[in-house]
Amino acid sequence: MKRNILLSLLALLIVASMVLTACGAETEATEAPDVQPTEGDTTGSDVTAEPVVHSTRTGGWVDEIVFTSIDQAEAAVIQLQADEIDIYAYTVNDPNVFRTVQDDPSLAYSRSYGSYDAFLFNPYGPEFADGRLNPFSNPKIREATNWLLNRDYVVQEIVGGLGVSRFTSLTTAFPDYARYADICRGLEAYYAYDPEQAAEVITAEMEAMGAELVDGVWNYGGQPVVIIGIIRTEDERTQIGDYFSTQLENIGFTVDRQYKNRSEAGPIWISSDPAEGQWHFYTAGWINNYVARDEGLSFQVFMPRYDTSPTWQALTPDPAFDAVSLRIETNAYANAEERRDLFEQVLPLSMQDSFQVYVIDTASFTPRDANLEVGYDLAAGVAGAQIWPYTIRWSGQEGGTVRVAQPGLFVQPWNPVAGSNWVYDAMPQRATQEPGVMWDPYTGLMWPLRIERGEVVAQEDLTMTATLDWVDLSFVPQIDVPADAWSDWDAANQRWITVGERFPEGTTSLVKITTYYPADMWDTVTWHDGSPITVGDFVMYMIMNFDPGKPESPIYDASFAPTVEAFLTHFKGVRIISTDPLVIETYEDQYFTDAELNFNLNTWYPSYGFGPGAWHNIGIGITAESDGLLAFSTDKATANNVDWMSFISGPSMEILSGQLDLALADGFLPFAPTMGEFVTTDEITARYENLQAFYAEWGHFWIGTGPYFLSAVYPVEMTLTVSRYEAYPDLAERWSGFGAPKIAVADVTGPAQVIIGEEALFDVYVTFDDAPYPAAEIANVSFLAFNAQGVLIGSGDAVLVADGEYQITLPADVSSQLTAGGSKIEVIIVSNMVGLPTFATYEFVAVAP
Repeated sequence: MKRNILLSLLALLIVASMVLTACGAETEATEAPDVQPTEGDTTGSDVTAEPVVHSTRTGGWVDEIVFTSIDQAEAAVIQLQADEIDIYAYTVNDPNVFRTVQDDPSLAYSRSYGSYDAFLFNPYGPEFADGRLNPFSNPKIREATNWLLNRDYVVQEIVGGLGVSRFTSLTTAFPDYARYADICRGLEAYYAYDPEQAAEVITAEMEAMGAELVDGVWNYGGQPVVIIGIIRTEDERTQIGDYFSTQLENIGFTVDRQYKNRSEAGPIWISSDPAEGQWHFYTAGWINNYVARDEGLSFQVFMPRYDTSPTWQALTPDPAFDAVSLRIETNAYANAEERRDLFEQVLPLSMQDSFQVYVIDTASFTPRDANLEVGYDLAAGVAGAQIWPYTIRWSGQEGGTVRVAQPGLFVQPWNPVAGSNWVYDAMPQRATQEPGVMWDPYTGLMWPLRIERGEVVAQEDLTMTATLDWVDLSFVPQIDVPADAWSDWDAANQRWITVGERFPEGTTSLVKITTYYPADMWDTVTWHDGSPITVGDFVMYMIMNFDPGKPESPIYDASFAPTVEAFLTHFKGVRIISTDPLVIETYEDQYFTDAELNFNLNTWYPSYGFGPGAWHNIGIGITAESDGLLAFSTDKATANNVDWMSFISGPSMEILSGQLDLALADGFLPFAPTMGEFVTTDEITARYENLQAFYAEWGHFWIGTGPYFLSAVYPVEMTLTVSRYEAYPDLAERWSGFGAPKIAVADVTGPAQVIIGEEALFDVYVTFDDAPYPAAEIANVSFLAFNAQGVLIGSGDAVLVADGEYQITLPADVSSQLTAGGSKIEVIIVSNMVGLPTFATYEFVAVAP
């Protein structure tokens, strides 16, 4: 299951019950210690003044972590109870397994709310290469499948209440869903379960495509239209896939249900040529890697720029959808009102496209040994969290071994440039790498990890706030981009194109982001082969953001081109203003309204999209690709009939070893006309010698700067080990944890009956741990009012009465729009302390005067 999202990707069940249950369950379980930095502003976190533990140990708390694969959660819990594994690092939402874990005092669990299930469609068509019809090449048919899905049935009957219906690109547990709840509710009403409407639209479109219904079965060219469904077998998606297949059969399609695990499914839906028609739909599962305070990037999933794989390269989105999506991605709006207008446009457009049809957001749990502590993210759980390798330990103990099981390993080749994007691979990878900044696992803000501090200068008409004190935010009337900043890449001559060359008349940017690294970084941070990190690693990372997408490059990859083109629409320039200590300025028109989030993509720390990368191990990958021996991406590997490059196993090892020998002998420096300014000949020799020695000892080329290094790889046995990197500079206790995430609990009271046309009052009580939630920690309490037909008739904000107490007034002019019968008020609480809004519902009967 490809469940790792760049963008990343908590809480309602009809509507408030899931949040309330989750809070209660977390309180009762033996939870992992919660994780926040031990220094700096603690706004947004419930933290103590001092770390819980004190130790001189650096790097990871444990000596080694062994990963294995177990497909089914039920089998994994049996092994947990038998002390054969220590944690099942997966977002489980099987209600029977949940009860087993809850009832066993030797087990504990953590909860998360950022995973979701969806159907992904093959967009190629209208015909495949062999002449078969692909109905799902038609956006109107994809859109109509929304009416085929009874999402409430999936929630209640398949996942036993451990989820909530999802219709749109916005995660129901994240702030943007709360912010635009009225828009989402309208779409949810429009696309509610209606199989008759689905059949009507699909019939019209199928006939327009040349198909005909013969004895209740769709035919094309004299043959039944057979829909190939790739249905995952490890979790609830088996039942969801069966349910969808039955719904398709009910309207005349013939469905070939192909049940596959992640290793069997991946090569088909990700890597195969869509024109071959090996699949029509796939039961996709995704996990958001953090609490996304801004889900503007979520619409990328409908665009070719989202991914280099053949499936995404076959997408042809409506230009209007593409344009408004890009405006949101790049924050091309002046204020909150303009942003809302864009979401009012993009949400319906995304539903009309429906390349991905959303089914449910899950309320998942991760089971573990009760004596094992590990930090988790409210969205990503344990497996998808950045925080996990810095916090996993045995209670009150240093050292030891932790045995981690997941539903898969080695799903796709590992390489930092365009390798595996599966959470099963990403989890061990995260132990070996470190980013410049770390996601706050509760709020979705960011903390410095490798950087020291940051500054954001924004154009004065922008809306932006800074919450944490490591960021300095200021505003100016205009930001002029220096002419000597690097603005684009000349792949033919391997040199930077400056702002002065790209914009002869000069240019401005909306934000300037300045990243400050610590003065001792060059002396303390090393790659796992012992090579000190240098400025060359940063410059290499900058170049690789451009070069593969440039046609003049020896490693040009057409699948990278849309990403580079989109990037250049908002990127203005980058400038290294100091190398010792390292200080980098970035000039951008893409920005985030939380100042901290502007550092997610702008620290330039060499942690690539698919893993860590030093200039020298990336360099031998470049020579392998330019010589036509391997390819970084699956798309190019398929096109060139070569292996998809792996840095850890398989035929790539011999090829990369040979490239390393040649690089050392020749003194090869990638992009030498530019890199030569930052990398000495002595460094070139030392780097390759270090990598040779590392390969001789460990048998692979995967090196990072994280707290653990990859020490054993056994693809056939489906196991790997990461071991503590003793040279890691940071104390193990740096990210040790503190109090529970302050997820609000809400209770709404009011009249049982409301007279139509008269004012009505409702009281809202907001608590945490049974105590009133401080008003200073609440960002907003709002409400939506619905009549007996489920139509939204009004909205507004609640009025603060006292800490934890608010009052809602339903005005007479709104209540006059009620109709006789059951109606409801839906309350939305947004906290400053966690990124999860809380929803609560109060039902009443509207009666005539």
